[in-house]
Amino acid sequence: MGRAKLQTEVRGFRSAIGAALVAIAITLAGSIPVNAQVSDFYPDFFSLRQPESFQLVLFGGGYVSDQSAVTQEGFQIEQSITPYIGVFGRAIGYQLFVGQGFGNPLVPGSGSSSRYNFGRFQGGLDLTVFSGAHLYLSGGHDAGDSHGSVIEGDFNSWMFAHSRLPLNLSFSSLHDTGNGVTSNEIDLRTVVYSGEKYLLLAGAGGAFFAGGIVNGTAGQGGPDLTLFYRPLQIGAMTQFGYGSARQYGEISFFRQFSWND
Repeated sequence: MGRAKLQTEVRGFRSAIGAALVAIAITLAGSIPVNAQVSDFYPDFFSLRQPESFQLVLFGGGYVSDQSAVTQEGFQIEQSITPYIGVFGRAIGYQLFVGQGFGNPLVPGSGSSSRYNFGRFQGGLDLTVFSGAHLYLSGGHDAGDSHGSVIEGDFNSWMFAHSRLPLNLSFSSLHDTGNGVTSNEIDLRTVVYSGEKYLLLAGAGGAFFAGGIVNGTAGQGGPDLTLFYRPLQIGAMTQFGYGSARQYGEISFFRQFSWND
């Protein structure tokens, strides 16, 4: 999740709406015969999902660079409708620190800074494009020290799921009307360990920002690791690297809950 910044460094769950929709539309249009029926490719498309599924995800984390830092915490809820469509809502609280000698939120009491506090509230659709691939489209608005509206998309897909090295690809895009910034991210990870209790993924990711308050284009990137503990459905993600804000590092935690009726 993420903040397209009162500055450019704050990142989040985002996906390229335009690029994803265009790519998916072209792929499907080129592969589906003119007289094909929706049901041939999406069985029971108009049927309610049985059993129904409700999910809750709690998350939080922090980001720090040479120029700014942020902490965030929030939750997302999702309700299934059909086997291919769900609705979700998301609420996130941010604490953003900027300026020289900003107060590092990971080391309370250090430095002094300008601090901004705001919340972001979003809602939208979860579309299952094909098995293992989800496209999330949403919109929302900020409250507090930020007052902009946002349009966001997230695309996440597993490739080569039955191979020895399955790949997870995610990319995202968010446009913030408050500061005019469009922020984009892409991450590619593979499973390096899979056991009865633990799942470990490793890869690399990056982000770039343009428009609005950003002068030209800014960006950052580096390696990342994700550890998931299956019995409790809890995970941790970390990334560090270099970019326009020079050195940076971030860590986030999440906990999933699922109920089926």
